Amino acid sequence: MSTRTKNAFWQRNRNVVLVMMMIVLVTGMAGCSRSPEYATSDSGWDGSAVSESRSPDAMPAAEAPAEASGGGVDLSTVNQSQHKIIYSGEVSMETLDFDDAVAEIQAYVSRLGGYAESSYVEGRRIGQTANTSRRNASFTFRIPQQRFEGFTEGLKEFGNVLSASSHGENITEQYFDTEARLTSLRIQEERMLGLLERAESMEDILRIESELTHLRYQIESFTGSLQKWDNLVQFATMRVDLREVSEMTPDPDSRHWGTEISEAFKDSVIAVIRTLQNSVVVFIMFIPVAIVLLPLIFLARFVYRLIRRRISQRKKDPS
Repeated sequence: MSTRTKNAFWQRNRNVVLVMMMIVLVTGMAGCSRSPEYATSDSGWDGSAVSESRSPDAMPAAEAPAEASGGGVDLSTVNQSQHKIIYSGEVSMETLDFDDAVAEIQAYVSRLGGYAESSYVEGRRIGQTANTSRRNASFTFRIPQQRFEGFTEGLKEFGNVLSASSHGENITEQYFDTEARLTSLRIQEERMLGLLERAESMEDILRIESELTHLRYQIESFTGSLQKWDNLVQFATMRVDLREVSEMTPDPDSRHWGTEISEAFKDSVIAVIRTLQNSVVVFIMFIPVAIVLLPLIFLARFVYRLIRRRISQRKKDPS
């Protein structure tokens, strides 16, 4: 096609091309103006801000707050009195008077403002059985944190403490990270509620309500974590194991050679006495059996002798 022909073609169709370009521009502008109100720069929400945040259940308890907040809390800026520390401990002890010790320990915990979270008792009283079984008790107490330090010392009044241990877990960073994340989620919830009031189309309403549901689930999860931590911080957890004994365990530092010989002799005497006691118990246990079996044994022996006598007489008198 020659240049003159091209120019003639452009002159004839120029208006058509310009009209088509105008239609494309108007259509694009209309599409932009119809986008949802909550997608504008005024609100700054693009529908993905909430969905990107992960549920706290999908993360480990210690890592979820740090990841959600985008950075850990600087512990140097936190007042010492605001530190969140979970205290726990274990005590093993023995007593000669089991019933009194159990009652006194429970009363002691109540005086401190604590309570028993769980308890378990097994075994029978010493002297009720021929064997050496004794009663044992296991308690899980919740003690106010300010009374935790002197709790073990107070238990020494009710028995012999064999061992005691305690430890603390500092959750200050996790706690304040979770608290900051919870505050952020609540701010997002308020913004979503504002957008929901201004939404016009059903599609926009459904999308916002879906994000609100997800936000509220996370808020409930983080709130539950904070409440659980508050309880663990305010009340320390102490496990107490108590066992009944006939004689207290001596202090290892006070033992000497003469004491060991005396205890060895005493143990051997106790072993002999228990053996005799068990023998008497076994003998008494077989008395009812003997009462039933002895008549049967005598009857069988009598019948046996009678049969042998008749057989002997027949051999002597063959006729």
